[in-house]
Amino acid sequence: MKRIFITLVFVSFLPPFSQADLVPLSDVQLQSSVGKIDFSPAESSPEVATEIPSNTLSPADLTLTEGIELDINIQASLNVTYVDPDGVGENGSEGIIGLSGLHIGGSDDPISAEMLASDTPFKSNELAIINNVLIDVDPHQGMFITIEELGDNQGNGVDIIINDIFLGDKTRSAGGLLIENLSNFIQDKNVNRFNDLFGMNLATVDDGKDTANGNWVPFLSQVLTQSADDALANQADVALTESLNQVSAGVGLPGFGANTTIDASFVLHLDKVAWVDDGGEFGLAGLMIYQGEDTNGDGIEDTIGPARLTQMKLETITHTNLEGESVQALYIENLDFKADIAIQSIYVGSPANSLGALHIKGLDTSGTSIWIYGH
Repeated sequence: MKRIFITLVFVSFLPPFSQADLVPLSDVQLQSSVGKIDFSPAESSPEVATEIPSNTLSPADLTLTEGIELDINIQASLNVTYVDPDGVGENGSEGIIGLSGLHIGGSDDPISAEMLASDTPFKSNELAIINNVLIDVDPHQGMFITIEELGDNQGNGVDIIINDIFLGDKTRSAGGLLIENLSNFIQDKNVNRFNDLFGMNLATVDDGKDTANGNWVPFLSQVLTQSADDALANQADVALTESLNQVSAGVGLPGFGANTTIDASFVLHLDKVAWVDDGGEFGLAGLMIYQGEDTNGDGIEDTIGPARLTQMKLETITHTNLEGESVQALYIENLDFKADIAIQSIYVGSPANSLGALHIKGLDTSGTSIWIYGH
């Protein structure tokens, strides 16, 4: 496969409008209480256990001859504002949802209170690292995107800081948001903590890169756009054909035009995601999104496999709302997401005040559909 290699470095800054007065963050001190949410039966039969989810998203499945590979070092700052021109009710006033001071970078050190309040929280050399981004495109099989390395193999991932979130107008800050060390490098020390907390025996799959203290789990996605005529003419695509027929008959939608199908699989670890306000925090520390797999059929999950989004379809359609009105809507069909979520600590106030740990097992949203439209 012939590839084009590109290295990108982005640095951009837009001044935010306000700051937050915050206290320094401290290390998480886990307490003894542990919570578990299990969406699947407590015991699995051997027949079920042997049916291991297979990841069909692989470059080997695509007969491609050329592609692009990107290495990206990025640091960015921006402001985002959504405006509702007429507010609520007949005499409503214009309102906004604003993200003031959204910063993306990569700090080797823990995020400090000064960084959370700063217009320029990251030094010029503190860049988020995204390596080995592979992009392949095929007219019949769509676009295939792989992100092999998000962050480095020392536990330093992508950091995201939002100084203020405004609801209503720019005088009403609801606080800020921190996402610290978002990464797909799963460290052994974190896996050991999850195993100890929840009585598991999970391990990562060897990434073949001789990495010490952990393994990379690549982010894989495939995006395919297909017309309804193509889907109905293709007898091999039975699922899509049945889906189109059922939706058209059950919801009373007009004929479909082109639709986009998205598949993705990933494992992500975050050191912290926290809502920060007036010097206090509500947050999750040590968060991993994955899907446990039983690779030997003994009924016990032993491998950290990827969470999966399967055959999610997007389309702009004409939709009849609950009032019987015909509206244009973004239709998300089959939001089929399966994952396990492990959290080392839930805390309030500061990371030192842990409420305990939480494990959510067998999350499954298959069959979910969403219509998004204005009112």
